Amino acid sequence: MNLGASFILIVLITSSAFGAIFVKYQNRILNIEVSKNERILFETSERYRELLKQKGTLTDSKLQKSSLGEALGMSLPSKERILIMNLNN
Repeated sequence: MNLGASFILIVLITSSAFGAIFVKYQNRILNIEVSKNERILFETSERYRELLKQKGTLTDSKLQKSSLGEALGMSLPSKERILIMNLNN
């Protein structure tokens, strides 16, 4: 083998090694980004679940209050039916 062919072979092997290292580095960077995005997605999902639970609790409470008022025949009077008395003598 002559010197020129050996040199080309060494350059090809070296560039292949650097290429493999670069691809491995890029893969690592992408995996870190995916992990960050998964964590953000999990936190957002947990927050959404908490808000849905809170919404359900508030809705149930409101429905219970309105159902009790309707069941007992109680309702707020209109503005015309409210009597304001002056208690200062």
